[in-house]
Amino acid sequence: MDFTRISVPLPEALIPELTAFWEEIFETSYEDFKPIFAGNEIEDNEDILYLMREEEDLAGTSHLTVGKAEPRLGGLGEVATPPTFRRQGIAAQLCECALNDFREQGGEAFFLGTGNPAAARIYYRLGWRKLAGANVMALIVSGKSPEAFLVDYFREAAGQTTVIPGTAAHRVPMIPLIVCPHDWQVLDANAGIFSTRYALQSSCMGLYPKYDALLQEQNGAWFGAGADSGHLIGLGTARLDESGVCHVDGFTHQSRLDAWGYLIQAAMDWGGDRGATEWQATLSVEDEDKRALFESLGFDATGEGEAFTLGERQVPSTLLKRLA
Repeated sequence: MDFTRISVPLPEALIPELTAFWEEIFETSYEDFKPIFAGNEIEDNEDILYLMREEEDLAGTSHLTVGKAEPRLGGLGEVATPPTFRRQGIAAQLCECALNDFREQGGEAFFLGTGNPAAARIYYRLGWRKLAGANVMALIVSGKSPEAFLVDYFREAAGQTTVIPGTAAHRVPMIPLIVCPHDWQVLDANAGIFSTRYALQSSCMGLYPKYDALLQEQNGAWFGAGADSGHLIGLGTARLDESGVCHVDGFTHQSRLDAWGYLIQAAMDWGGDRGATEWQATLSVEDEDKRALFESLGFDATGEGEAFTLGERQVPSTLLKRLA
């Protein structure tokens, strides 16, 4: 078999071949990936594809993404082999190629997502370990457990907070932020992000599209809070509904709650710039600490909203409102 390692931007003819290949295997659209592979995120991320071919036929793929602003973190996706080429070790070889490149570039934590037990066994043999409450696995190059790495990583998150509009530069750094166990049940109602303490997080490289959808639908925005140390320490969102009400939400790592107010203010300012005179937040009734933070910004409880589904539980919600 022939092996190819190729960096984005990909040759124009290769993009539709790969997206069609993945759509058939994963049974989901890869239309949104075409601009990425054409080079739209090249300023923010390094993307490398690893391909195996038997003559003209694709026998396997894997895809490494490393953020240029935080190269210690990486994500693995598009690990795929068609049925006729399975059980030949192709997927393992392609994952090892990506891992070797990540390690040689100084990478420290390599994340992937899978709900496939057979695939998880392959990843486990290669060094990945499952995170509690998620279909996310992490390989820590130093040999630490993922939990120990996350504790140490966010312990280093120091310095003043800077809030900027969300970009593709946040694609990989948002993974460790979201998969850390959080005390709040509902991290962001707009993006559908819940704490792994209370609900299974099934996405890894699929987390970024949840936020990007707010932009693509042209009725929302999202923001990242960064520390001077370079860590992404929080995410916030804003969404305008048909009546012009701006729905805001957001969360930070528990060690950096000082950044939360800046995120929510950025979300409120975005709505205000678009004519909103009313802001709403929908919280789990059990997230009393989060409610107190919103109330400190002038929000008042106005009743009950739509319940949240957390695993097998239906959790009532509290609707809070603030007027201009």
